[in-house]
Amino acid sequence: MKVADEKDVLDFLKDNDGQASLEEVSEGLSVAKYGPSSAYAALQSLKNRGVVMRKGEMWVLTTEETTETVKTLERASVEATEAEADVDKIVKAMAKTLADSMKEAREPTDEWELATKPMTTEIELKEKQLSSLILRPAEAEKAKKTLQPLCTDTFIDALFYNPEGKPLGGLPIVGQFALTGLPGAGKSILAEEVAVNVSSEGKKVLYITAEDTWQSPTPRLDLQSRMKQKADFLKKSWQKIQENLFVLDTVMFPELREWNTFAEVYRYVIEKEKIDLAIIDSVTVLESYRGALKYRVMELARHNQMKGVTCIYVNQRGKESWDTYEMAGGIGLAHNLDGTIIVDYGRVYWENQRIDLEAKRGEFVRIARVLDCRMCNFKRDRIRVDITDDGLLRPTGTVQKSLK
Repeated sequence: MKVADEKDVLDFLKDNDGQASLEEVSEGLSVAKYGPSSAYAALQSLKNRGVVMRKGEMWVLTTEETTETVKTLERASVEATEAEADVDKIVKAMAKTLADSMKEAREPTDEWELATKPMTTEIELKEKQLSSLILRPAEAEKAKKTLQPLCTDTFIDALFYNPEGKPLGGLPIVGQFALTGLPGAGKSILAEEVAVNVSSEGKKVLYITAEDTWQSPTPRLDLQSRMKQKADFLKKSWQKIQENLFVLDTVMFPELREWNTFAEVYRYVIEKEKIDLAIIDSVTVLESYRGALKYRVMELARHNQMKGVTCIYVNQRGKESWDTYEMAGGIGLAHNLDGTIIVDYGRVYWENQRIDLEAKRGEFVRIARVLDCRMCNFKRDRIRVDITDDGLLRPTGTVQKSLK
């Protein structure tokens, strides 16, 4: 059946003394009774505009606006016909132009001609603008830098090597590092100790917490209290820590979870206080959509590099496989940073794991490992670690002696 047209329906009603049943309209115009583009749909549309009204089974033309409606529909029909004609003209013109251009185009003699044909650009007109974006190597003295460490006074200082193959004694300075693993593996414990150690030595530290509140009015052993315990045990000056540690608490101040606000406050602290080390625990505070997380991290990493800030991005592993790159934001996030440190746990099955960790097959272990670092060489072996009664993450067994 054909599509019901409102103008045809109006004409049918006029020819039938201004009224007809739905079935009469359907049969008279050879259109569907119900459904999209049906007689009922056309009548209902006319009814909504006050052109027809329902009287029992009959659809009756109203005396008001009927003539004007018919004229409007007729004009619309004419305009549609004209528009179709214009479209046909445009399509035909485009087809002719394309055909003419294809006839005039000379087919290259071979693919080599295409490969060697020079690009036609207006480089000369933009020479000054373009040349300003091109960098050249500096003089030898200015280009030469030595690899410097940011000492964390933890076991991870011994995992990175200088060019001579000796322990660097810290994280490569201004490096951007992911610290990843399962919840409960010891990532935050390690990050807290790093914050305590570095700030107590007089360097400025910015600590962003998304998992725990910094200072709770309740009896809860909050993050501040746990850091104070670590400082006391490690014999670090709390006064020094007070002077050099700055905290962004996204639990107490949820407005910091909005990216623009967070980025503004982050930049403000970094630039005003001349921060040396930033620790973000964890990066999920930056973006609720995990697929876009790497772009937030990339933006912070670029800013940190320009401002001379070393940064540790604590991240969560969410899959069953352990001792891998699996993390929130995917492997793309790791590619945006300078290195990846794993603090994780699981059962040993691979032969190389058993050798590194001196563990039995199927044994449950907690490990630390540097997966990659683009800034320097590093210890590639897994090391066995554990959480002590004092709440610190420490290497165990023979590994502990080898790292001293």
